[in-house]
Amino acid sequence: MLFSSSKLGHIGQIISTGAVWEIGTSAFTPPTANEIETFVHVIIQVVVGVVTIYATVRKMFQKPESVVKLPAVGAVVAPPTLPATPVEASSTDSAHVAD
Repeated sequence: MLFSSSKLGHIGQIISTGAVWEIGTSAFTPPTANEIETFVHVIIQVVVGVVTIYATVRKMFQKPESVVKLPAVGAVVAPPTLPATPVEASSTDSAHVAD
């Protein structure tokens, strides 16, 4: 693979050389907590972006739904309100209040 003449071999050599350099220079140190957190945030943002774009494109190509208006069957109607009439107190009511 060293000095490959094909385009794919050349790209593979560049990537493998970069990977070897990255591994060699970092001396196999694990990532810090901040690096992991940043990486996870980036992954979540990419997933949210892909889902948003997918939903937008899917909605764009969706056929419009036909709206069918049906008569309201079994609709609850409030009873009519009657005007309030004053109730006169009888003579027996006043006797009970005094007790």
